[in-house]
Amino acid sequence: MGFSTRLKAAILLVFLVLILTELVAGRFVVEKNSLRVTSPDSIKGTHDSAIGNFGIPQYGGSMAGTVVYPKDNKKGCKSFDDFGISFKAKPGAMPNFVLVDRGDCFFALKVWNAQNAGAAAVLVADDIAEALITMDSPEEDHASEKYIANITIPSALVDKSFGEQLKKAIRGGDMVNVNLD
Repeated sequence: MGFSTRLKAAILLVFLVLILTELVAGRFVVEKNSLRVTSPDSIKGTHDSAIGNFGIPQYGGSMAGTVVYPKDNKKGCKSFDDFGISFKAKPGAMPNFVLVDRGDCFFALKVWNAQNAGAAAVLVADDIAEALITMDSPEEDHASEKYIANITIPSALVDKSFGEQLKKAIRGGDMVNVNLD
């Protein structure tokens, strides 16, 4: 096989790899779900969110709850017990959906910490104005393997703008009720 033939074959191979890479990358889909705000009226409506690829999403189901935003540990990277915070719902009340801010630690760790504090679901407010992304679980290591497989609540990422609306309503004293589909 001559040099010219090998060069042509190498160029063809590189071209094929680039085409296949583009096809695979073009197929990545963010799995979205619907988050419907039922109150207050100022933010009532349906909003997109992206579910995490960990935990137990309730496909085909719906879950109603009240959104709470912690005064401390807003990113949820530490145990809420360290701050004396519990998200367990009072008897007869709707379950609590904890809103935390994106950043500083893995999505799965935020959800794990909120779950341990009694949250029924977790909403993560994006800190970047960008299209929704899938909340991915970290590569398993000794620190994360203890919690990734034990997350049993659903979680979703909401875009920055909607996250700010939720926080503003909560800070204003409104009770924010949502349905997570």
